[in-house]
This record gives sequence, C-alpha cells and structure tokens, in this order.
Amino acid sequence: MPEIRDINTKQPQHVAVLAFPFSSHAAPLLAIIRHLATAAPTAHFTFFNTYKSNASIFSSSSSTSAKNIKPYHVPDGMPEKYIFSGKPQEDIELFMKVAPENFRKGVEAAEAETGRKVSCLVTDAFFWFAAEMAEEMGVAWV
Repeated sequence: MPEIRDINTKQPQHVAVLAFPFSSHAAPLLAIIRHLATAAPTAHFTFFNTYKSNASIFSSSSSTSAKNIKPYHVPDGMPEKYIFSGKPQEDIELFMKVAPENFRKGVEAAEAETGRKVSCLVTDAFFWFAAEMAEEMGVAWV
C-alpha cells in the first residue's frame, strides 16, 4: 500500500472532487465543497462532473461560488450519434462504464494545468474505483 502524502506541508493543497452527475447528487456535494473552499482559501478544488451537470449547478450558484473552486468537465460516456434504446438508467450505465478512465485523465490534466498534485479525493459514494485511485496516487479518499 503506497504511503499517503502528508497534507500538513507548505505545499498548496489540491482537492479533486468527483461528482455523480445524475439526480440530485452533484448539487449537495458542491454545497459542501463551497464550505470547505471558504474554510481553506489557499487550497484549490477541482470539481469533476459532466458539462451538462456542471452547467446546471454552477450557473445556479455562480454568485456564491468560491474563487478556489474550478469546474472541470468529463465526458458523459454517450457515444457520438447514440440513440437511446429507452432502457431505464441507460445514460447512467454509459457514464459509469467510462467514468474511471475519464476521471483519471481529468485528474492528470488538472494537475498539469494547476501545477499542483492532487492531495485528496472527495467523491460520490457510487465511485468504488476512487479507493483504488487514491491508493495509486498516495492520497486520502473521502
């Protein structure tokens, strides 16, 4: 098991937040992250979510978003020109099939863009793969 990085260093913290974009999951998670971002103004929070979900929750809360929270869009898993079969939860299944890889790529891109390695993962409970991601990265998982 890799050692977890010490978060009590002088290095600026970077929290990666992996949101589940369906139903009402993302909005309450963003509300919690807003409180954390206000309490930790030197930390950077990257909020990973689909474009559609980010557009919805950030537009309705843009005036109250902390400056240290950045939305980051991950693909929704919908193949180009895809036609739904009408199966319930089909969009969720398509998203979850590609979510682990899309979130990994997103985290790598956000680290490169910010120049800050992620120091903690905060995720929706549906993302079982986040435990493995955190272990591989040597960071805490909440």
